[in-house]
Amino acid sequence: MTKLDEILTEIGASNHDLVEMDAAHLNHKMVQKARLGKKPVPRHTQDLILNAVNQLLVEKEVEGAKKYKRVELFPMVDDAVVDDSATEEA
Repeated sequence: MTKLDEILTEIGASNHDLVEMDAAHLNHKMVQKARLGKKPVPRHTQDLILNAVNQLLVEKEVEGAKKYKRVELFPMVDDAVVDDSATEEA
């Protein structure tokens, strides 16, 4: 179970609820893949999901909710691999 899945399950939210937060850019397939956590999620998709989760927590007025950071939702991503700026300097 991924952190994203834990959060959404805890507040009783579905993938559709998350997609509704950013319907112009986010789709159900992106959310499902991130929720399963079997494959790495592209950084752009991580940002979209992160923003949608934070918006959803505010909208649902979850008590004690905090604003999540990318590393909290997607801990399996190694910053050295994802960070393109590090390779440009070398």
